Amino acid sequence: MNNLFLAIALAGLVCGEAAACSCADTPFDGYVKNADAVYFATLEEAKVVRNDPDSKWPYIQGRFKVKRTFKGVPQTDEMMLRTGLGGGDCGVPMFVSQTYIIFKNADIDGIADCDGSHAIYGFEEDEIAAKVRAALNRRPSKHKRHN
Repeated sequence: MNNLFLAIALAGLVCGEAAACSCADTPFDGYVKNADAVYFATLEEAKVVRNDPDSKWPYIQGRFKVKRTFKGVPQTDEMMLRTGLGGGDCGVPMFVSQTYIIFKNADIDGIADCDGSHAIYGFEEDEIAAKVRAALNRRPSKHKRHN
């Protein structure tokens, strides 16, 4: 009986790891630098889209209201973004009324864990805003030191 339990537990670990999202280890400044736009936005509504002929997999589509812009210029104060359902597809969990930091690329209509987008809480907003501003103010050094 113990061997059966051990086999089931190991199978669960192997399967869970195979479906895990895998992203490059990017520092916060890298997310800011790589994004065309950086926003705080609140998720107004979300729905699962299952039968989109342009998508092989189901996804979540969310309507966000932009609260604060740090980089880029929003085309409108609302935007539609999509994300995967989670698990192995690196989707961002979406909760209506939750605020998110969005690292948006102009040619992509979605967000993912790997681009740095994620939910934030009210008590984190000032700290994260300061980190974004600091990243935007950092300039790459024109002169490299040679040892």
